[in-house]
Amino acid sequence: MTDAEVLPNLLRQTRRKILEISGDGAYDTRDCLAAIHIRRAVALFLPREGAAFWERGHPRYLAVGCQKLYGSNKHWKKRYGYHKRSLAETAMHRVKQLLGGRLSLRNYNAQVGEAYAMIKALNKLTGLVCLKLAALADN
Repeated sequence: MTDAEVLPNLLRQTRRKILEISGDGAYDTRDCLAAIHIRRAVALFLPREGAAFWERGHPRYLAVGCQKLYGSNKHWKKRYGYHKRSLAETAMHRVKQLLGGRLSLRNYNAQVGEAYAMIKALNKLTGLVCLKLAALADN
């Protein structure tokens, strides 16, 4: 099963408000975009290389237009803050490496609390490292 096949089901499971969903070209499918539209969120997906236009007014129309006009996705990425996806992926990689890649609790709300605890621990570690670096810079 691909990530794009799983996304619509994941969106149905959460009750939380979602403002924006970012992903790579694998998520650039009609099913994913329809599921995101139902949640009233904004989809920030890179169109695949050589992507074709869909119907006018579709959310991906502008991204495909930029790709065709400029020959790359660089302008679209900059305008819509696509770099945030990379920052989020880096943060999740750190969490998995430092704190383990799995949630141990079964209940959804308990998993949310467990994930928040992991993030809080990561933020604390980051803060301690920043204090240490600042102290070293002062010496």
